[in-house]
Amino acid sequence: MAKIQRKTKIESEIPNASMSDIAFLLLIFFMVSTTFVKEKGLKVELPRAEAIQKINRRNASTIYVSRSGLISIDDFATPVDQIQYVMQAKVAENPAMITSFRTDKNTEYGIMVDIMNELKKANALRVSFEARKIR
Repeated sequence: MAKIQRKTKIESEIPNASMSDIAFLLLIFFMVSTTFVKEKGLKVELPRAEAIQKINRRNASTIYVSRSGLISIDDFATPVDQIQYVMQAKVAENPAMITSFRTDKNTEYGIMVDIMNELKKANALRVSFEARKIR
């Protein structure tokens, strides 16, 4: 009797040598063909100083705010929770008091909001923001 030999099954293999080329081609295709929608958002126009007006120093109280958040009123360090009481005394002494801000350009906006809220409580509503003259 003859022996029947079993044929081994041939394994089919997908060549993956050019798989990376195909992946990069697909990536480039999708990058080129994709359109990005530019969000419109709100148009904000920031105010610009039209005229420089000097403030009489007898009627001004200057609040300095450093980059690190250190607050001083007329060269005296003041915590945020004491601003209301200090400014109430100054406004009671001089009702024409103008509060002038000098801040670092990198000062956090939250500190400025806290100071403005304390000024509202103190009824020191005349506020000026000092700016440097650009040469």
